[in-house]
Amino acid sequence: MKMVEKKLAWYEATIIKDMMGLMGGRALRGGMSTYISSKIYQGKASLLRVANLLEATIDLEERRALIITDSFTQKFAKYITDYLDNINMEYKIWSGAEPEVPIPTIYEGAKICEEFKPQVLIAIGGGSVMDTTKMVMVKYEKPEVNLFMILPYFGCVGLRKKFKYFIAIPTTSGTGSEVTQVAVITDTDRDPPKKLEVLSDELTADITILFTDFVKDMPPFLTMATGLDAFSHAIGSFVSNWGSPYVDAMNTTAIKEILKYLPRAYKYGAKDIEAREHMQMASLMAGVGFGNTTPGIDHSLGHSFGKIFNVHHGLSVGLFTVYSIAFQAKVTDRWKLLCPIFNIQEENKSRKELLTEFLQAIRDFIESLDAPVRVKDLKDPVITQEEYYNKLDLLTNYAADDAVALTSFRTMSEKLFKTIFEYAWDGQDIDF
Repeated sequence: MKMVEKKLAWYEATIIKDMMGLMGGRALRGGMSTYISSKIYQGKASLLRVANLLEATIDLEERRALIITDSFTQKFAKYITDYLDNINMEYKIWSGAEPEVPIPTIYEGAKICEEFKPQVLIAIGGGSVMDTTKMVMVKYEKPEVNLFMILPYFGCVGLRKKFKYFIAIPTTSGTGSEVTQVAVITDTDRDPPKKLEVLSDELTADITILFTDFVKDMPPFLTMATGLDAFSHAIGSFVSNWGSPYVDAMNTTAIKEILKYLPRAYKYGAKDIEAREHMQMASLMAGVGFGNTTPGIDHSLGHSFGKIFNVHHGLSVGLFTVYSIAFQAKVTDRWKLLCPIFNIQEENKSRKELLTEFLQAIRDFIESLDAPVRVKDLKDPVITQEEYYNKLDLLTNYAADDAVALTSFRTMSEKLFKTIFEYAWDGQDIDF
């Protein structure tokens, strides 16, 4: 299959960056609010209920499901194939999804769809598997569409003519991809490879299944890193100026749940099923929160940093969360509304004192999970100061060209991104 994509994504164009300043107004942002999610099934009966739905809504001769996994999550397919057998649904398992969604894998999955012609796509995995499935959907139904030029808000592709359902079953608790209209892919033709975002309302899963058997055995590092991803989603989204009562409720609840249950899930793993259940829902709620608003610029910083230095996405965005909030705090007081969640009392404190205490509470929480808040403290991989500063211009360029940079409430520039990266090396407080 021919693989031809334009090299620049729509949001990398200068004219788009210049126009995005118009998005800063709260009234305009409110006028563009969406409330998109999937149909959510949680608990032990969820697989049976979804199987019954598929049996009732898909004719027998059309019952074909493509199960998409990576090499690790392939083992989870057995959890659902018995249910598919019970409703006489033919299925095929493709375990070709890869971390960070390199573009060639998308074409591979689309080719399998063309041959098998599934009515149901079932993604079992973390964010990369779900994002692979989203892009496979596009290339299966609309092979002519340029993935880099799908416009959010108004860029409808016209999916679900060849298939009926996209079902997402997360095996991590962090990305929220199961309920968002976003996919993050990697352009491997760039040197180094660059993460790119694709946004469309049609990418949201039709059905999400939350079942603790799929997440209970996550190792401690993955529990921590994906949990920090959900934490940065919720807190970065809340501090942005794109809130509404609906998404604010999602984000604040997610933050409360993560503060309480992520340390337990990290420490006890499969021994604490309650913590696993709560982290599944917290991740989903944070996904609804940022998916219907925007994440913080920790994601622009983290996308760039994680790709260039091969650092886990959740660890990357967690590292930059404090800097993102401190940067936005220069132009908004939304962060103050979160102080009670961190047991911070406002009485008799100046704004500066309150912000300092709030940011320190976030640092303390992240560090309590053995995660870094300074680049120099990162242990896997270890990055020398010379390495870091040698790539500072590239880090800056990739962050400034990231889609999330466009929706920052405080206007961004390459100079500002570079300064934040410099401050993040040794944890210097944002003072600009």
